[in-house]
Amino acid sequence: MHQCYYCEQLFDTKEALFDHVEIHSDIERNNEIMERKKQGKK
Repeated sequence: MHQCYYCEQLFDTKEALFDHVEIHSDIERNNEIMERKKQGKK
């Protein structure tokens, strides 16, 4: 079993875990971009 370190969801294979973690990394990257845009407008 493999566990996501972001949301603690469990997966049977490393491949499934890696596919899932990509979702979190995309969300974090998008949040960083949005924060920079917000700060740029001030």
